[in-house]
Amino acid sequence: MSNKPLLALTLLLAAAVSARQAPVDRSWRSLGMGGAGIAVADDADAVHLNPAGLAQIGWGPFAPLDSIHYKRDKVDAWLLGIGFDPGPENLLDLWRFWNRYKGSIDSGKNDPKTLLQNQQMLNDIYKFDRKPMPIDASVDVGGAVHDLGAAFWNKDEVILLLDRGAITPKAAATLRTTSAIEAGTGTTFLDDRLCLGIGYRVVAVSSEERQYDIIELRDQASNAPRRMVLNSVSDLRRTEDWGHGLDLGFIWFQTPSLRFGGSVRDLGMKLDDESVTPNLTLGMAWAPRPFQRNDLWARKINFGIAADDLLWDTLGYKPLSKIDVGFEWMQTVIPVVLVGRISAGLHGGYPSLLVSGTLMKIFRGEFLTYAEETGYFTGDRETRYWMVRLGVGF
Repeated sequence: MSNKPLLALTLLLAAAVSARQAPVDRSWRSLGMGGAGIAVADDADAVHLNPAGLAQIGWGPFAPLDSIHYKRDKVDAWLLGIGFDPGPENLLDLWRFWNRYKGSIDSGKNDPKTLLQNQQMLNDIYKFDRKPMPIDASVDVGGAVHDLGAAFWNKDEVILLLDRGAITPKAAATLRTTSAIEAGTGTTFLDDRLCLGIGYRVVAVSSEERQYDIIELRDQASNAPRRMVLNSVSDLRRTEDWGHGLDLGFIWFQTPSLRFGGSVRDLGMKLDDESVTPNLTLGMAWAPRPFQRNDLWARKINFGIAADDLLWDTLGYKPLSKIDVGFEWMQTVIPVVLVGRISAGLHGGYPSLLVSGTLMKIFRGEFLTYAEETGYFTGDRETRYWMVRLGVGF
């Protein structure tokens, strides 16, 4: 048997280990479980996370899950999902700062020296000095049927930055736009015990930045967003800057309740002529047989654990910061009318929570909070996200 395919895959992984990270549209459901959903992946989010999971969707039989009365999706789709992370803590701090010092800022238009004389304002700016304050918005469209899935997503991240400055305070705004098209397929072997999947992703990224003296910010605020959006859209049209990558995934049912899964994503991708480090994730999930129901009062419970982004070597980060654990409980609250889901977990040691509901099998709403380490070492700086997504699907 030839070892050339295995050798080629090994070389591809090795060449990308020291490269940049890829932008991703992470599964909200998995993040609610702390990021531990790699071995679950039984809905349309599988196209983002693990394409092997697409084989679990559909009307036909699926022996391992059917034997424990596990609730399976026949079709799963987001016709339109709009999500946003307003960064409530940062926005509240900025609003308080602006209300307190807007008089000083207005007077500084005529005489910038007055800003330097307001020592209390300069001290308060230190709260924000060179501290990124992201505000995210996203649009998701996608769906999955048996063995097949596809998605389009767009994410706009606005990053505000205040700097005390050498003479007068400065403000900067960065608009980072990421758009992607994804498709995947999965199939089964060995009486449905082994699921294998492959996916393809095209990603485009653009970034626009504007810098202002703080006394100019009010005058420029109305025109700057429009200019930044137009420039960003123009950058996204340059097809030569798009990144292309492959996803490979597997799920193995050791028993009907216990499954192991993993995926490697963004193989062979380049962005801005720089190779992207593939995201290698491995994990396991357990669906206790006594708690599963697939009837009018359907219920689905999963526990999971995963090791995430194993090829990305971040100096100063402890190995346990890559470990994610969590659980989910999906329950029919009112038959045909309302289905709810609650998930919780630890993502790299930081707690996460997802609460979602589907009304009349069409209208969807989700609330998600999770955190990531953004400092120079584990435990240095927690960046917490508060996200809401509303949409329609089935």
